[in-house]
Amino acid sequence: MAGTAAATAVLLQPERWDHWRSLFIAPSQSRFPVRGIDVSHHQGAIDWQRVKASGQSFAFIKATEGTDFRDTRFEDNWQQARAQGVVTGAYHFFTFCSPGLAQAENFLAVAPPDVRVLPLAVDIEFTGNCVAWESIASIQRELGVFVKRVRDSVGQRPLLYTTEELRLTLIPPELYDHPYWLRSLWGEPSEEVAWQFWQYSATGAIPGIRGEVDVNVFVGSREAWVGLVSGSTTRSSGYGSGSKASSHAAASSTEPNKAP
Repeated sequence: MAGTAAATAVLLQPERWDHWRSLFIAPSQSRFPVRGIDVSHHQGAIDWQRVKASGQSFAFIKATEGTDFRDTRFEDNWQQARAQGVVTGAYHFFTFCSPGLAQAENFLAVAPPDVRVLPLAVDIEFTGNCVAWESIASIQRELGVFVKRVRDSVGQRPLLYTTEELRLTLIPPELYDHPYWLRSLWGEPSEEVAWQFWQYSATGAIPGIRGEVDVNVFVGSREAWVGLVSGSTTRSSGYGSGSKASSHAAASSTEPNKAP
């Protein structure tokens, strides 16, 4: 009985459920041949040669958070991933208790200006965020300021990382038609949202990375992928029409959250 109880307790752990779930509803390799990961300092030192050899084509790498935190492994991850031929993209974790403009300036100061990379991305979620935020309206207002500053600086709309549910809560309506990087652990995201990337599991096992890591797919074919990274395909296009359409942060933005 004790052994059965212990086994049941293990199986009921959220990360175990995510692992088994992802085995059954993982994206089809034929429909989604282009695979990638997203990482931060939480993954520690990464063997990017092994990551690339495992079939990973791209990596979103955490650059910044809030107004002053800069990921300690960003530069190493960026340079080493690109040296192995992994296409890279920088992302910022948006905190709900800091001005959007100051967050954008922090992000732009770190994110490389190279055009031969994935679109810049902003991670928008409650997990790992501050708890002293003023209101949903204030979050939406500051997020709008952040997005405008980044868009005006780099000349393209940033990807918005969130879930379909939080999109309707946290994203201001004027940003609904932006390209999305959606987290969806229970199946393919809706075609009603213009998504380019799908994060389908937080418990991926990738050679070259110790422990679990977020795993993603690009929406299109390998030909579409080549077009995207070569610049011949518009980077604001997404899968759906969009027509219907990882806390320490509470203390200080210098203390990174545990989100990817």
